[in-house]
Amino acid sequence: MARATFGISAFKKGDLIANEFEVLAKLGEGGCGSVYHCRWAKDTKREVAVKLLDPAGDLPRFIREAKVLRRARHDNVVKLLGSGFHEKQPYIALEYMEGGSVRDLMDARGKLAVEEAAWILIQTIRGLRATKAVHRDLKPENLLLGMSPGRTRTPKVVVGDTEKGAVVKVADFGLAREVTVSDTRLTHSGQVMGTPVYMSPEQCRSTKKVTEKTDIYALGIIFYEMIVGKVPFDADNAYDIMKMHVEEEPKFPRMGKEVKAVIARCLEKAATKRYPTLFALEKELAKLAGVGEPKPDTHLGSIIAIVILGLALLGTVGWLLRDRLF
Repeated sequence: MARATFGISAFKKGDLIANEFEVLAKLGEGGCGSVYHCRWAKDTKREVAVKLLDPAGDLPRFIREAKVLRRARHDNVVKLLGSGFHEKQPYIALEYMEGGSVRDLMDARGKLAVEEAAWILIQTIRGLRATKAVHRDLKPENLLLGMSPGRTRTPKVVVGDTEKGAVVKVADFGLAREVTVSDTRLTHSGQVMGTPVYMSPEQCRSTKKVTEKTDIYALGIIFYEMIVGKVPFDADNAYDIMKMHVEEEPKFPRMGKEVKAVIARCLEKAATKRYPTLFALEKELAKLAGVGEPKPDTHLGSIIAIVILGLALLGTVGWLLRDRLF
């Protein structure tokens, strides 16, 4: 795979990235690079998250994330605002999610109610369906939250209502694979990619043949973790965890039979035994959350939504799109 050959910059509070983004704090590091919470220097009321590719980072993976996000404009997918270079270092600018991640919510709350957990996954699935890609690295850290109105610390999950409660947005599509188009750089090397505790049995073996059922498995793991307080498979090293995914059955503590049935089907070892589609899983989760049954995607509806959202975004993010990286 192509590797970046540029140098790296370490930023501290007050520094400028690309002469436009004032660094407020470092948010963390991921598989591709470092992420900073920034303020747009030309509009101090606008905050963004800027991700910069590290020198040893995977440039094709970085580009893939930007392409997936640019294509998928949806309320449940983190918005790409633009891309460019800081000197020779590629960056992408994303909307800043002030509510943190589902991991942060779990750390603050511990176990979540079944209805809350189901609603979080419903929003996640809506975002995934909009991208028309297999994410391949779903985990609580990659599910970001908008802050609930009137909340100053922990986002509040209001089942069925993203106006009063936090909205969930899927992020970090660096490992995403398009459903209909193969990519030899990212999907045919046979290299194992992902986060072990959330990886499906087939993903533990290889990344050559993963489908959306791989994401369904990861959603089952996340669902289990949100309501039980721990993942079903864990060990001291990645090899043992992957071996458990392939060979061992999950152990269920006491829980409702309907919830157990949904998680168990998500965690079937054979992908053919899992839910056939994300939409099928969403329908079952809607029953658990007590919200209306989801509607299937329509081609015309998707086009209209994209056009409307595109027009709305022109006035708010055009300032970044002039400096596109890809």
